Amino acid sequence: MCGRFTAAFSDAELKDICKSVGQNSTADEMTLMKKEGEIFPSDVFPIMTGAETFRAMSWGFSVEGKKQLIINARSETILERPMFQKPALRNRCLILCNGFFEWNKRKQKYLYQLPGGGLMYLAGIWRMERGSNTPKFTILTRDAVGDQLDVHDRIPVIVPRELIYTWLAESGKIMEIIQQAVTELRIVNLSAPEPNLFDMV
Repeated sequence: MCGRFTAAFSDAELKDICKSVGQNSTADEMTLMKKEGEIFPSDVFPIMTGAETFRAMSWGFSVEGKKQLIINARSETILERPMFQKPALRNRCLILCNGFFEWNKRKQKYLYQLPGGGLMYLAGIWRMERGSNTPKFTILTRDAVGDQLDVHDRIPVIVPRELIYTWLAESGKIMEIIQQAVTELRIVNLSAPEPNLFDMV
């Protein structure tokens, strides 16, 4: 599962992203868009839809008659479930971030990042919904592995940097790319107490 993620783009990255978003999104979406910090469900965020192409989108598919948003989709079944099948085949996207958060059963908060830091490319799908002019996106997930299972049994699908354009352009390779997703991550317990400096003397 992925319930929040965090973004911190460089000035150059942010300038290019905002330029692209401005060409593909409305002024209202630009006003609502969060460009950095902790991103929550329903937030509007710049989402990559093509080579150097971004759109402002709101996080979470709506379900008629329900308040809860669908913020994650199981990658194993996206081509089988009606809600996800068409977006998966036609509207794949990437969520650029520096890390994502998860909580264990004791409500302790953990930050997941790449071992060397830098941008992650989370696999997503998007769609337009009736009654809304702003596209909605959801993040694909897969089984966690190794010590990740100590926190939660699902993690986002992280597309390798060399496959991001293949993910966006080639619907026939969806499951192949999911199988090649990045799984090596650094996990930091944000709920752990700060060390007592006097005890370290």
